Amino acid sequence: MHLDVGAIAAAALGYLIGSIPTAWLVVRWTVGKDLRHEGSQNIGARNSYDVTGKAWIGVLVALADAAKGAGAVAMARLVSGEFLGIAAAGTSAVIGHNWSIFLGGRGGRGLAPAAGVALVINPLPLVLWLLMYLTGYFVIRRHVHVGNAVGTLGIAILIVNTPGALLRAAALVEPFQVVEFKIAVVAMCIAIMIRHIEPIRQLLQQRSD
Repeated sequence: MHLDVGAIAAAALGYLIGSIPTAWLVVRWTVGKDLRHEGSQNIGARNSYDVTGKAWIGVLVALADAAKGAGAVAMARLVSGEFLGIAAAGTSAVIGHNWSIFLGGRGGRGLAPAAGVALVINPLPLVLWLLMYLTGYFVIRRHVHVGNAVGTLGIAILIVNTPGALLRAAALVEPFQVVEFKIAVVAMCIAIMIRHIEPIRQLLQQRSD
């Protein structure tokens, strides 16, 4: 695994695409509210729905955020022919979504763009994440952030231990590199978990009150 100009350019492009604050823009344009000061203040699909009360806005934001992840990968394939560039762009899109340069470092929690990345590179992590989410939600506690955290932690562990042959069989892009893909998945999971620390902390505080 080595860095090249194409991979660096793909990562930078991925970050910029991920940084587009779709939730903030949609809510601002439709109802005139600033998500940075409304609801949970998270710049994502769920808070878009909570603040506006409109399901179609939440769905639109979720799809747009997923499209950012998929679009970053698509652009990376044009900029860099190596899988490292593709993986870097996908990871950077999630980081950009979570810490947008256009909102001074504010952002969402990264699940939708990560799903978009998985859908176009390798859907296996997304399938496993959904299974882990349901396990966390229904077995541990019926709370979306608990499900998200369990799904994210679980998928990081599962993908690291998934045989390379299985990952290659589910891959949708060529060339595909197992080690680079595993690193990208773990990096995206870390970015997602960091943004879930605060809601989990608030949930635990509510239980102790």
